[in-house]
Amino acid sequence: MGTIPQEIIDRILERVDIVEVISEYVQLKRAGRSHKACCPFHNEKTASFVVSPDKQIYHCFGCGAGGNVLNFVMKYENLEFPDAVRKLALRAGVEIPVERGRQGEGPSLYSRIHEINKLAAAFFQNNLRSEKGRGALDYLRSRGIENQTLSDFRLGYALDDWEALRKYLESRKVPVDMVRKAGLSIESDKGRNDYDRFRNRVIFPIFDDRDNIVAFGGRVMDKALPKYINSPETPVYSKSNVLYGLNFSKRGIREKGYAILVEGYMDVVIPFQQGVKNVVATSGTALTPRQADILKRQASTAVLIFDADQAGEAASLRGLDILVEKGMGVRIAALPKGEDPDTFVRKFGREAFEEVAEKAKDLLDYKLELLLKKFGPRSVGTICDEMLPTISRVENAVVRSDYLTRLAEKLGIHEASLRYEIGKVKPDYSYHYASEARIEGSVRNYRSSEVHLLGMAITERKYFEKLDRELGLGMFKDPAVKRVMRSVGEMYAAGDGDINASKLSSRLEGDEQAKQAFMEGLAKADITEEKDRVLEDCILRVRKENRDEEIKILTIRLKEAQDSRDDAGVRDLADRINKLYKERAHRHA
Repeated sequence: MGTIPQEIIDRILERVDIVEVISEYVQLKRAGRSHKACCPFHNEKTASFVVSPDKQIYHCFGCGAGGNVLNFVMKYENLEFPDAVRKLALRAGVEIPVERGRQGEGPSLYSRIHEINKLAAAFFQNNLRSEKGRGALDYLRSRGIENQTLSDFRLGYALDDWEALRKYLESRKVPVDMVRKAGLSIESDKGRNDYDRFRNRVIFPIFDDRDNIVAFGGRVMDKALPKYINSPETPVYSKSNVLYGLNFSKRGIREKGYAILVEGYMDVVIPFQQGVKNVVATSGTALTPRQADILKRQASTAVLIFDADQAGEAASLRGLDILVEKGMGVRIAALPKGEDPDTFVRKFGREAFEEVAEKAKDLLDYKLELLLKKFGPRSVGTICDEMLPTISRVENAVVRSDYLTRLAEKLGIHEASLRYEIGKVKPDYSYHYASEARIEGSVRNYRSSEVHLLGMAITERKYFEKLDRELGLGMFKDPAVKRVMRSVGEMYAAGDGDINASKLSSRLEGDEQAKQAFMEGLAKADITEEKDRVLEDCILRVRKENRDEEIKILTIRLKEAQDSRDDAGVRDLADRINKLYKERAHRHA
């Protein structure tokens, strides 16, 4: 879709009151000029979730969640930013203009393909109820699918005909090139008309999480191969970005607190029909990082239930590592040999299936059991080589330590040796995160004072001007703080009034570190009483810490100059270090 103009977002924020919106989700109680509640994003007994009507923002002092009304709706309802904007635009009575892509195709292409897919789905559904679809309907009923489920999931049938769908869409004035772009027809290599991609198969429409039909899956009704074919990648569909059934199961996942992850369409349809409302599928492909991101927005824990065969076990191990790396809790359930979620639920019922999910093993027990079965108890080195990369991905240090202790006990080896070995693994498997942690750690000594100054710069223009005069952006070392300060300066330069915190928050959308610094700064400023004195103290602290950091850097360079016998460099660096020490002594005098 096109970019929503900032002035439209600002207009929405001006017309929507954050207290009114959040009150529809959370019971707020007035506390002075603000409103408080127990945070809806983490479990707590003492209310630490604060909503400020003056600033039109919210902040939780417990988990750190915060932002404007758009951020709240996104987080609470698991929406993408454009969808949250559209939702609040309806409430505010603000019309969002349609922007076109480079060739005038942008959003119109998406909407046209969605409409074509709706027409195709209706065509497939009608086929299923026709005389030609009787065999397909009998097949689906033999698989235990009821009439209501046929309707809910919009299941259908592609006729045993090379051109039935294409001709139908042509009769509805759909150009042949658009049918091809939707992935529903294939261009003939013999110069003839395009032919239908799906023929003589039962059809499963694939929805995105906003109920748009983005693709289709087709299954044969006999032993023919391939058993399934899916739509190709299209402008509205990428198989790595979609979880089948998520549009139906979002509410159930939130109510249960975890998602059940399975492989195929029927593994969603039959359990859902029987009352398992928190199940989604990877649609027969290995779980992708993007699917894990989508799943994490719905729940903090995933229970993997794959087919009880070698392929299923391999798929669960790949998915396990991806989910762990994304910071999700992971449990794995094994079904009896020869069963998949579809057949198991039909044989044993919903309660038995949910019991399997509830008793799912944790990451360590499941993977270790598979590895012991595969390599044998004497292959300790091989098992450790397989286990340690997975354990190294676990974000929670306490859980990671517990896994190492338990692994040492189960394998009968010294825990210290495992801790030594996992230290070798981390650079390979956690380099990106470790690098960020080191960068963050290096600025923690002064970040607190910088964030405090940032908060005061946002609350009053005079403080920003004083900081700009006495420090300047160059004195701020935290990149996130610097980015927010730059935005603050731009907003002050654009108008004479105070900063609108809600509008500033929308400008930081997508920059999580900057948004966190912004929220922490406002929280600090709100509880600061003697602001003028604190401002002076923080300025002095920033200068001191920058000076101390420079002394450390110059001292390292001095040692390098001495080792290389660079006499001129030694004299210059020594002079600069001595000058900094004198400044520090003068400040303390």
